[in-house]
Amino acid sequence: MEVAGYFELDIKTPRAIATEVGQAVTTWRGEAARLGLTTTEIDRMASAFEHEDLRMAIAPRARAREG
Repeated sequence: MEVAGYFELDIKTPRAIATEVGQAVTTWRGEAARLGLTTTEIDRMASAFEHEDLRMAIAPRARAREG
């Protein structure tokens, strides 16, 4: 969100994008398993998907308090 101005975005646009992407990414484990990845492979990739940025993207109430 810190660079939104650099891209000439108001504060609501990047938040909406982050929420949309965050919601899509929350199902990544199921999609990976559906595509045949093993539990070990999925666990190895977890840090790319499961982190604080994702938690903030899918928690609109927390972001509203920050804004």
